[in-house]
Amino acid sequence: MLIGTDVGGTTTDAVLIENGKVAKTSHTPTDHDNLMKCLLGALDELVKDVQVNKIERIALSTTLITNMIAEGKTDPIALMLIPGPGTNPADNNLGEDVWVLDGAIDFRGREIQKLDETQVNDVASQIAAKGFRKVALVGKFAQRNHVHELKAGEIISRALPDTHIELGHKVSGQLNFPRRATTTLLTATTKEKYKEFANHMASALHQRRISAPIFILKANGGTLPIDKSIDLPVETIFPVLLQASWA
Repeated sequence: MLIGTDVGGTTTDAVLIENGKVAKTSHTPTDHDNLMKCLLGALDELVKDVQVNKIERIALSTTLITNMIAEGKTDPIALMLIPGPGTNPADNNLGEDVWVLDGAIDFRGREIQKLDETQVNDVASQIAAKGFRKVALVGKFAQRNHVHELKAGEIISRALPDTHIELGHKVSGQLNFPRRATTTLLTATTKEKYKEFANHMASALHQRRISAPIFILKANGGTLPIDKSIDLPVETIFPVLLQASWA
């Protein structure tokens, strides 16, 4: 048996598939302030009188991250960029709390300008003064050479030990710098709340003695194991939300 759920704008729907056919459906009103309640309500109705040990797989579709971004409920975050020559982040709309660091890696992964470590320490002090506890750090060609992101991350971590730092090369290996910067920022600002949701969901299913693997529906129609999705919550959102304003 397979279970699929979808959080819609009006109702949260769930379906039970058995032997390739729809065996049962359930629907519950969507409460956008409590998506967990909607999902579990639909699930509880669906598995009533069902032998849960026969459930093989559960697929969840949630708008949690989309809603957080659209409604401005994401956590405050500082964005640190190492763009190198040829890019001017000041010309683009990535928010007010953006710091540009000196240093450069070229498209072949060669260091052509050393990271200014003194500047990184100065920025860490500014970030601390503004009260940020989350930082997204992205270098233009860091996916080909991580050295600047790693070093800057180490400096920030030493200066601000309670700060969560998300490094761009760990979020995406794509060459599109603006998109990777946006993706890293959104990952850092949503990861904590998404992790709470994923852990709560796994715990709730365990309490219901449902041991089937749980998958999250990705924006491209694929699925991702829920434990893996914790590191990449933006995989669940619509691609248009990842579009940066850079040319």
